[in-house]
Amino acid sequence: MVGTLSTRKNAWAIGVLVCLALLSVDTLATEQPALPAKPSGSEQASDSVALYHFMLGYQHELNNAMGEAEAEYLKALARDPNSVAIHLGLATLYHARGEHDKAQAHAEAALARDATNLQALHMLASVAVAAGRSEQAIELYERIVALWPQEAQAYFSKGMLLSGLKRYDEAEQTIRRGIAVSQTAAPTGFLYLGHILVEQKAWDRAVQAYRDALAINPSFEPAYLGMAATLEAKGDTAQAIAVLRKVLQEVNTGNREARQRLVRLLLTQKAYEPALALLREAIQESPGDVEAQLRIGLIYGELKDYVKAVEQIKLVLALRPQELRVRDHLAYLYEELKDFDKAIAEYRTIIQTDARYSDAHLHLGYLLYRLKRNDEALPHFQQVIALNPKMTEAYLLLGLTLLQASRQEEAVAVFREGLQRNPESADLHFNLGTAYDKMGRFDELVHEMEEAIRLDPKHADALNYLGYTYAERDMRLEEAVALIQRALAVKPQNGYYLDSLAWAYYKMGRFQEALAEMKRAVAVVPDDPVFLEHLGDIFLTQNLGGEAREVWLRSLELDPTNHKLAERFKAKGFGDPATEERIRKSQQRLSNKAL
Repeated sequence: MVGTLSTRKNAWAIGVLVCLALLSVDTLATEQPALPAKPSGSEQASDSVALYHFMLGYQHELNNAMGEAEAEYLKALARDPNSVAIHLGLATLYHARGEHDKAQAHAEAALARDATNLQALHMLASVAVAAGRSEQAIELYERIVALWPQEAQAYFSKGMLLSGLKRYDEAEQTIRRGIAVSQTAAPTGFLYLGHILVEQKAWDRAVQAYRDALAINPSFEPAYLGMAATLEAKGDTAQAIAVLRKVLQEVNTGNREARQRLVRLLLTQKAYEPALALLREAIQESPGDVEAQLRIGLIYGELKDYVKAVEQIKLVLALRPQELRVRDHLAYLYEELKDFDKAIAEYRTIIQTDARYSDAHLHLGYLLYRLKRNDEALPHFQQVIALNPKMTEAYLLLGLTLLQASRQEEAVAVFREGLQRNPESADLHFNLGTAYDKMGRFDELVHEMEEAIRLDPKHADALNYLGYTYAERDMRLEEAVALIQRALAVKPQNGYYLDSLAWAYYKMGRFQEALAEMKRAVAVVPDDPVFLEHLGDIFLTQNLGGEAREVWLRSLELDPTNHKLAERFKAKGFGDPATEERIRKSQQRLSNKAL
C-alpha cells in the first residue's frame, strides 16, 4: 500500500509540473510577456481524475509507450472535454505519430477554447507543413506574429517556408525581422539565413550569416558546421577544414559530426595520417564506434597497407558479423594480398548468409574468371542475372567468361540477350564485336563496333579496335588512322592505342611516324612482346638491323612461345634465338611454371 501511495504521489507531482510546463513552455522559450490570464475549467484543473489520467498519459509518453499514453489522454479528455492542455497533449502525440488529421482536430479544439493559444497555433502550422499546405502554414505564422510580435521562431519558420517556395527575398526579410525581435534567438535566425543563402549559392553571404551567428554566440556549433559545409561547397576546402578543427579544439572536442566531416575532408585531400589520428581519438572515446573502425580499415586500404586493413576490417566484423558489405570489402582486401583462397572463402560466407546478395556473386565470379576457373565462375554470373536481369555488367562478365572458355556461340547469345535488356549499351555492342572477331565474322564485327561508336562517340576501345582491325587488313587505312587518333584523344597515354597508330602508319608506309609512335608505345608499356615485335619490324624499314635484333630478342624473352617470330629472327640472319642465354632462361621459367 505504501508503494502504491508513493507511486501516486510521484505521479501527482510530475503531473503538476507537466501542466505548468504545458501552460508556460512557449512563454519561457520565446521570452515574451505573458498573456492576460484567461481562466478556464482545464487550467483550474477542476477534475482531479482527469488530471490523474493526464499524468499517467504523460509518463507513458516519456517512456515511448504511445498507445498507453493515448488511452490515458482520452480518459482524461472524457472527464474534462474543455481542457486545452489535454487537447494539446493529444495533438502533440498524434503529430509525432504522423496522424495529422487527428492532430489538427485536437489543435483546433484547443484553439476554439483559447483563440490566442500559441502552442495550438504552432501545432496547426506544423500539421499544415507536414501535409504540404505551405501557404496555409504561412498564414498561420502570420497570425502568430500578429498576436505575438516577439515570437521569433514564427518568423523563422515562415521564412524557411518562403525559401522552400523560392521566394527568397521575402524569406530573407522575414528571417531578419525575427532576428530583430529577439537577441537570444538571433544566432538561430542567422543560421536559418545562412541556409537560405546556401540554397541560392550565395556562398560568401551565407558564410557571413554564420559568422554573424557566431559573433553573438561563439559556442553555437550548428553555425560552425553550416559555415564549414558552405566553404566546402564553394571549393574552399582548406578553410572548411580550419573551421572544423576549431570546433574540435576550442568548442566541443566530442562533436561527432564535426569529427566525421573533418575526417571526410582530410581524406579528399589524401591527408591520411591526420584522419587516422582523429579516428583513433574517436575510438578511444567510444571503443564500439564501428564507423570509425571501418574508416580506419578503408584508409589502410587506400595506403595499400592491406595487412593492416585486413586486421582492422576483421575488428569491425567481430563487432558486426552480419555486415555483408564489410565482409565483401574484406574479400577484396584478400584479393589485393593475392590470398585468393581466403577471398573466395569470404565471398562464399556472404552467399551462404544471403544467397541473394548479388555483389558477392559478381565479385566472386569475377575473381574466378581472372583465375581462369571458368566453370566455377559461370553460375555466379547467371545468378546475378537472375537477381538483376537488367544489370549490364553481369552479361558482360558472363559473355567474357564464355569467350575465355572458347564458347563463342554461347558468348554471342549472352551479349545479344544483354542487348535485348539494354539496347543502348555501347559496351555490350563492343564485346559482341570482339566475339564475332574471334569467330572470323568480319562484317558483324564492323557493324557492332560502329554501333558502339554511334552510341558512345568517345568509346576509345571501340575506336581503337576498329581502327586496328582495318590496319591489320590493309584496308581503309586513312579511316583507321582517324579512328585511332580519336581513341587517343580520349586516352592520350594508352600504350595499346599508340601501338595501333604506329602499326597503321607502318601499313601506310609512313615509317618515320610509325617509329615515333611505336617508341612512345614501348615507353608506356615496356614489357609487351607484341609492341616489341612491331618495333623491330619498323626498325627494319629504317635498316636498323641491330636495333631490330635486340627488341625481337626482348620480345622472345617475354614470350618464348612465339615460334613465328623465332623463325623470322633466323630468316633475317640474326642467328638462332634458342642459343641465347636469356631465351633459354625464359623457356626454363615457362617450363617450371607449367610444372
